[in-house]
Amino acid sequence: MQTASPVSSDRSLFRVPLDGSLAMQLRPSELAGVAVGLGKFDSSEEGDLLTLVEALRTMPVNDRARVWELAVRRYGRHKPLAQAAGEIGMDQIHARDLLERFSHLLAAVPPPEHTTTL
Repeated sequence: MQTASPVSSDRSLFRVPLDGSLAMQLRPSELAGVAVGLGKFDSSEEGDLLTLVEALRTMPVNDRARVWELAVRRYGRHKPLAQAAGEIGMDQIHARDLLERFSHLLAAVPPPEHTTTL
């Protein structure tokens, strides 16, 4: 019998603050879909999920929910950028800018095994 890993069982690791009182709870399935769509960027599947969450947390608060919805549609569901942006009422230029900023932040996140918070 396979047991759940500490990361997959601790859903608080997938919570992203939106402001002082609200937080967005990311679904592990959506995180996994986005990670697959982006390609491997960490040494483990769980590390990929944590890296995505940490990059999202470093986005400006007002952009976090929008960039996540866009990333789920673009990378998780493999939709063209124009369609993914249009589905959430965003123009393609702004969508491209958000995804580029998210990608830069993603590259800057240290591997989870090198952080002291885990």
